[in-house]
Order: sequence, then C-alpha cells, then structure tokens
Amino acid sequence: MKRLGLFGGTFDPPHVGHLALAEWARERLRLDQVLFVPAGQPPHKRAARLSGERHRLAMTRLAIRGNPAFAVSTVELETS
Repeated sequence: MKRLGLFGGTFDPPHVGHLALAEWARERLRLDQVLFVPAGQPPHKRAARLSGERHRLAMTRLAIRGNPAFAVSTVELETS
C-alpha cells in the first residue's frame, strides 16, 4: 500500500520552509509521496492579498520540481 502525505496551504509563495517540512515528514513518517494541496480560498486570508490561484499553483509546481516524492493536487482549486 502506498503511503501518502497531504500538505495543504496557501503557498503564496511556497518557500524553503514548506519544502523542508514536507521532506522531514516524508522521511520521518516513511511516506512514499507528499501531495501539496494549494488552498482555493483560505478562510483566514483576505482574497485581495492573495496571488491568483493559477499563479500559486504554478509557483508550487516550480517549487517541488526535481523531487520525485512531491506532487501537486488541484482538488482545492477545482472546488473553490
């Protein structure tokens, strides 16, 4: 069975702290993959201060490139 970790956040922008935490969790919990899930409309952040969804998605994809254990899910963006 594949062990999957879900990592949700605004990722505006994604930064080295996000990546370090995801890698730490992957190693510590022996996960096969960490799935980054950018939030569609986070209730605790004002929309006027957020980058657009497609920009946050693109930034997240760029941030995780090169790590085959990381992937991105658009499920939150599709339902917002």
